[in-house]
Parts: sequence; structure tokens; C-alpha cells
Amino acid sequence: MSGRETRRLVLLITHMDQGGAQEALLRLARELRARGHDVETWFLYEKSPLYRNEERVRVLLPEASPGASGYLQILPKLVGQLKAHRPDAVISFLPLANGLGQIAARLAGVRHRVASQRNPGWSYSPLMQRLDKLAGSLGCYTVNVGNSQSVLDSFDRYPASYRRRLTMVHNGIDWRPSALDSAAARARFGLPSGQPVILNIGRLAEQKNQGLLLRALAAMSAGHLVLAGDGEDRGDLEAAAVRLGIADRVNFLGEVKRADIPDLLRAADIFAMPTRFEGQSNALLEAMHAGLAIVSSDIPAQVETLGGPGPEAAGELLPLDGDEAWITALEALVRDAGRRAVLAERARVRAQLFTAGRMADGFERLIVPTSHEGRLYRPQPG
Repeated sequence: MSGRETRRLVLLITHMDQGGAQEALLRLARELRARGHDVETWFLYEKSPLYRNEERVRVLLPEASPGASGYLQILPKLVGQLKAHRPDAVISFLPLANGLGQIAARLAGVRHRVASQRNPGWSYSPLMQRLDKLAGSLGCYTVNVGNSQSVLDSFDRYPASYRRRLTMVHNGIDWRPSALDSAAARARFGLPSGQPVILNIGRLAEQKNQGLLLRALAAMSAGHLVLAGDGEDRGDLEAAAVRLGIADRVNFLGEVKRADIPDLLRAADIFAMPTRFEGQSNALLEAMHAGLAIVSSDIPAQVETLGGPGPEAAGELLPLDGDEAWITALEALVRDAGRRAVLAERARVRAQLFTAGRMADGFERLIVPTSHEGRLYRPQPG
């Protein structure tokens, strides 16, 4: 690691389970480890054993749902293990790991305590909002990272002692494209070959708003919709597809393994994401790297990522309450391969702003200030 100082690092997150924050943290761990840092990834508790085989992983409490008594056990255990491990820095993702974890890190005498906010502050539960505000305002975070400007803006009414530690590091993707061609990728997932495929990847939940896509498809003359993910809304969405008469034009794939996502993106023509809120979506970044035509809600985080608003944005940006706009945009893209190609190229070019290396640069700057110029910064892409 020529010219860089090495650090012993703990990357801490609330729970082990499949999720965008977990994937982002593990990407960061791999990138920092490749740069010569001594990195361990710690999970406060374990909802599933999904990442047990990752390099240098530790689980503090191997329970799926610790409850209040479990959280009381985690705090002293975390303080003790941090004192024994003696990291130079703790980087934490998600509200519980930020609040509880960085309080423990301060008690353990860790010098650099970097919290990372992955969603707008108002989306946290009331208890997590209070914990995060307290930890951030009392100096338990030496730096407080948002993954988009819209996330930083969500803390505008927090105390000055909280806000002065805010900075931004965008998410980044370590992209490996599929080796399959489109036909082989569609065959792998059992998708039709005769019409354009519209893909959505995400938890089937109110936040992700997949019902809008079903309503739009029902009004369109062509197109096939694929929903990849699972969640509490799956039953309602399946029933809606039947009620709208489009069940034969929709595939519910359930959870798709992370390793299979590039093949799934290769099978699609359009990536549609009518999400109600995000920090910065890893699914959107993957679709950009894969070079798909993108249609997204015009919420601040998506506008920021796609470089909008405006005619040169790397995707169509549409209002959440505008079903007609979604129908018109999707129908046009389904019928116009040339327009899809233009948006796909814009997405592919803009995706180069959001790489794992750039994300690691941002976090490394906060724990090894001499490795890059400056310390706290707010980059604006594009």
C-alpha cells in the first residue's frame, strides 16, 4: 500500500441478513482490506447466517431477535471486545450500530468513530431517531457520513453539534457483468423472449411502491414485468396482478442471490423503480452499471444519482403520484429500442462516478487524513 498509512479497522453493522447496507459494508471491507488495512466486519446479531463465510466476520450475539435484554448484553460485550481488539477506527452502518456501537467505541477509547447514515433520518423508528440524535450530538461520532445529499438534508433540523460532523460519501458498486447473453439470461429465469422485460429489484413493501408498476402494466399494450424480492406486500401484489388481468405478464421471482443479480439485469431491457424514499439505492447503481434504460421516481436521492432533473439525466424521472406519466414513459420505452439505448448509455457513463474504489476513497480519507487531501467533504457528482 505505497504512500498510505495502514489502520486496524472494525466495520460494524446492526444485523447479519441480506440487505443493501450489508452488501455495501462488505464491499467497503474488501476494498479497504485490498489496500492493506487490517479489517474485521462485526455484526451485532444474526438474523441469518448469510455472511458467515466472509473473511474475518464476527457476530456478537448469535440471535435472530435479541430484544431489550439482548441489547443490554451487546453493549458491555462490544466495549470489551473493542478494548481487546484495539482498532484505530470503527465504521458503523445502520442506526442501532451507529448509536449503540459508537457509544461503545467511545467508551473503549477508539479514536476515529465514523457513523454512516444509509437512509433519511425521518425514516428511522422514533427510538432509533432518539438514539442517533443523542449519540451524534454528544460527540460519539467523530464523523457522520450520509450516502447522498438528500440524506444529509434530512438532518437539517438536528442540533448544530450533530450537523457539524456531517459529510458525504456516495455508495459504490464493485461491478462484474454477466457472462450470459440476453437470451440465455432470460432462459435461466424462465422469462419470455418475445417482448421487452421491465425489471424491479427490491423488498416487496410500501416503500418500494411496486403496485404502481402493476397498474401501469395493466394499461400498456406490451411489456413483461419482473419483480425480484420478497416482503410483506407480496400476497397483495400477487392478488393485484390477478385482479388487473396481468398475472401472465408478471413474474414474482422472490429473493434472488446476490451472485445472480448480474444475470438478472442482463435479462432485462428496462429498470423501473417507483420507490418512495431511499438513501442511495444499490439496486439503482447496479442497473446503471449494467447499462439498462432506467425509469425512476423523482425523489431527491434518485434525482441526485441519475444527474437530473433535465433532458440529459441518466434515466426518466417521474412523479410518485403520476400513474399516467409512468404508463406513457414505459409504453414509449417498450416500443422504442433506440430510446432505450440512449438512456442505457447515459446510465453506463454516469455509473463510473459510483464505484467501490471511490466509496473506499471517501471513507479512507476520514480515517487516514494524509491519504487524500482534506477530511470532511461533500462531493457533488457530475
